[in-house]
Amino acid sequence: MEKKIGILLPRSTDYPAMGFDLLDGLRCRLKYDNLEAIKTIPENIGFGEDRKVIYAKAEKLLLQDEADCVIAYLTPANAASLYPLFDAAGKTLIVLDPGMNYPDAAPGKRALHISLQGLHANYLSGRKAAESAKGVILATSFYDGGYGGPNAHARGAEEGGSAVVHNFVSHYKESEFSVQPFIKAVREEQNAPVLACFSTYLASLFLNGLSAEQLPGDMAFHCSAFMAEEQTMATYTLPDARFYAYIPWASVLERDSNKAFIDFVAEQKGKTANVFHLLGWEAGIICAQLLAGAGKQEDAVMEMLQEGWSYESPRGAITFHPQTQTAYGPLYFAEMLNDSNKKAALKIHDEVAVAPDEHLKVLQDRPQGITSGWFNNYLCT
Repeated sequence: MEKKIGILLPRSTDYPAMGFDLLDGLRCRLKYDNLEAIKTIPENIGFGEDRKVIYAKAEKLLLQDEADCVIAYLTPANAASLYPLFDAAGKTLIVLDPGMNYPDAAPGKRALHISLQGLHANYLSGRKAAESAKGVILATSFYDGGYGGPNAHARGAEEGGSAVVHNFVSHYKESEFSVQPFIKAVREEQNAPVLACFSTYLASLFLNGLSAEQLPGDMAFHCSAFMAEEQTMATYTLPDARFYAYIPWASVLERDSNKAFIDFVAEQKGKTANVFHLLGWEAGIICAQLLAGAGKQEDAVMEMLQEGWSYESPRGAITFHPQTQTAYGPLYFAEMLNDSNKKAALKIHDEVAVAPDEHLKVLQDRPQGITSGWFNNYLCT
């Protein structure tokens, strides 16, 4: 019987090829494993702001297309709305997520989450900034502030013995965007290190805006992973300061598995591999495991959640935590520098192992009290 994988693909204005790259990454991995006979069935879910649309597309893949499993680029909250559907169908949901949202529900028993660990990267950046100062400036955008990144930044700084002494939140409209309030805060706070959490065009507006200013002293910026995402980095020049970030993956990682991934995507698709290819590639690894042989998917999921089970990704050994059912792996401490062409580039300094208890701690450290946020999937605007 023909095996089928459904995939719910996002739309993004800032990353218009996001859905194509996720699908290409999946298909590349299946071909790499000689599993190209498995049929992939894509459905578009827009920006992810309408859960009724997401549910209807997932239901179609399961009932009409008879998909054996479904991959979806979703926030944890959007994924949670699908748990009862997949439990009823007896199929597995593989959730791809940048990792910038705290889960607000227990994971579904048939759900596996592949995360880029954005919150954990911000947490580590906060800890790093606290090593050099008792006070830090938190800078983010109106858009990024609707997700969990700034909270993880602040929590890391607090646990490192520091505190946020100033909050800067930028406008999201380019015509209203200004770094002047931020520059004023930097001068008032005597060059305190900066926790910067921006993504997409907002990262470019912030950093290109700072490049036109005279920054005081030897400033240090501890950035979110998505400020150091290579496609975004191509859109800005770094100002005269020090920039650091913890990242889940980069094309410059010196791993055999990473070289194989990058070379195969280039060979098959004529593209430079990016984080969205990576997510699709890892989903292909999991799908191959789920659909191997004649065993039940439920048994395969339980095996993946056993202690010691892991898979080799271009970013290193990846493990599912049995409680969060989320995949986590090493993060990399990187410095962001201008290359000879005045374009931002990455230099990897250290690989940082993530312990299971720390992974759990970061994901459970939700803001307390009433909070608000965006419904759409992160990076989908």
